[in-house]
Amino acid sequence: MAKSSNLREFQEAILAKLKDAANQVGVESSSRLGVVVGSKKYLVRLNEVREVLPVPPIVAVPLTKSWFLGTTNVRGNLYNVSDLAQFLEMPPTHKSVHNRILLLSTDTTSQVALLVDGLLGLRSLQEMQIETLDEDSQKYFAKQKLVDDEKNQWLELDTESLVQDKNFIQPIK
Repeated sequence: MAKSSNLREFQEAILAKLKDAANQVGVESSSRLGVVVGSKKYLVRLNEVREVLPVPPIVAVPLTKSWFLGTTNVRGNLYNVSDLAQFLEMPPTHKSVHNRILLLSTDTTSQVALLVDGLLGLRSLQEMQIETLDEDSQKYFAKQKLVDDEKNQWLELDTESLVQDKNFIQPIK
């Protein structure tokens, strides 16, 4: 019982930080949401995430690419759900209780949801070193590449480039 209570408190704290970041227009936060996508660790700007949810029921859409999982209804709003790992040509996300859906909030779209392997909590950019962005990182829609004190590599997700990518926009086979 204590574990589920702690998990709920953790998720509520992240949601509160996301809401705070969304309300601070024009203020650049040094905190990012850490997520696992396949074999990569990503950082996502807090103001680009509307909400983080456990995986809701998803209705498959026929004749679409395998990474496009379908649509889901979140409080009366339909979201297109994509398996980010699979879109980035990694193995499909292994289904588990740790999976989460990120509801994105970008300048160009608001109905995009990404399936990720799990959350790693909030991370501060001030505790990381920027590395040179190589071609390999760019194919994973990275804005920048960072390394933390424990030598973990992180990619900051360029959500705007992702949602404008011609392959991402058209998931039809």
